[in-house]
Amino acid sequence: MIHAHTLRPLLCWGGLLLTASAVQAQNVNSSIAGSVQSADHQVLSKALVTVVHVPSGAKKATTTDGSGQFALSGLTVGGPYVVQVTQPGFQSRMADNVFLTTDKPTRLSFTLSRPGTRPTVAAAPPTYIKQVPRPDETSAPTTAAPPATSPNPATITASAAAPAPAAANEPPRTYRYKPQYAYTPRKPAPVVKPVTSGHYDAKTGNYIYETGTPVTLKLAGGSQLTGVGQMSTESLLHRFLTDPAAQVDTVDLTKGWLNFDRVFFEPGKATLTPDSKVQLGHIAQIMRAYPKVRIKIGGYTDSTGTYKVNRLLSEARAQAAWAVLVEMGVGASRMDARGYGPRYAIAQNTSEEGRAMNRRLSIKVLQK
Repeated sequence: MIHAHTLRPLLCWGGLLLTASAVQAQNVNSSIAGSVQSADHQVLSKALVTVVHVPSGAKKATTTDGSGQFALSGLTVGGPYVVQVTQPGFQSRMADNVFLTTDKPTRLSFTLSRPGTRPTVAAAPPTYIKQVPRPDETSAPTTAAPPATSPNPATITASAAAPAPAAANEPPRTYRYKPQYAYTPRKPAPVVKPVTSGHYDAKTGNYIYETGTPVTLKLAGGSQLTGVGQMSTESLLHRFLTDPAAQVDTVDLTKGWLNFDRVFFEPGKATLTPDSKVQLGHIAQIMRAYPKVRIKIGGYTDSTGTYKVNRLLSEARAQAAWAVLVEMGVGASRMDARGYGPRYAIAQNTSEEGRAMNRRLSIKVLQK
């Protein structure tokens, strides 16, 4: 018979084993494998393959073997991942928004082209557009005298089928080739200036906004929010929600955005700094006091790096703030989170201060 004092340690050890098993089960890894070849179907060895986990910024790299194959294991399940392949003498290729599963390895195939070569677009065949003829080629002169005798019908048919003679100094009529992948450059997004001023903190690499004198905000239901600056994100949001004259602009979607002044992330990652949760907690308190309010969270980066990576990073950062607010009691259906990458800059990206201003998180009221 096992006594109670003997059974208690066994139960404790059993709980520890179950906990360890649960942790091990949650820490599931996956892998990425694939091949790299040239446009003329030659395998490329020693090509550098870099895999970046966007939410955490974790990076792994490997090179292709003699048969152009590569494999990377020990990667966290989920994503998104960005996979980039580079090889001297070739244009680099990238695959973004890659998500990993546990059931089977993710396989990717890359084809690298030489610099200056035109990309192949299999789904878009070329079209040929005829040059517009000159007015003197579309109609015959009306002043010519009619023939004295009726011409042979065969002569009329041949004359109608023959093209009008071109002038001696005019080039022959040709066709112009218009590729389908020609595009019109996207119009740059407008610059949205910040509401308040601030300064660049070289130690942290962040832009610190001046929030003004601390005030107390009286929220609906009798609760209060103390110790926030009169020009802080909390105060500006509260002022908009409690002002009957302030309306949500549903036409110009670039208006109405407020920059978080105390929400920051670790460099190159979607990991919030510990102090950032203080201001997110204030926003959650305001949201709970006004249950009809709906908001959107926008994530932004500077222009350093590629657009695809920056957009994914900004998306992951907006989602990270969204998740924290959900944990703090704000309904998930009341919030939307989007990443816009380097678009909608509020400063030039030519200085450390400007880039720090553009690396930000913003909030917009969708419904009061």
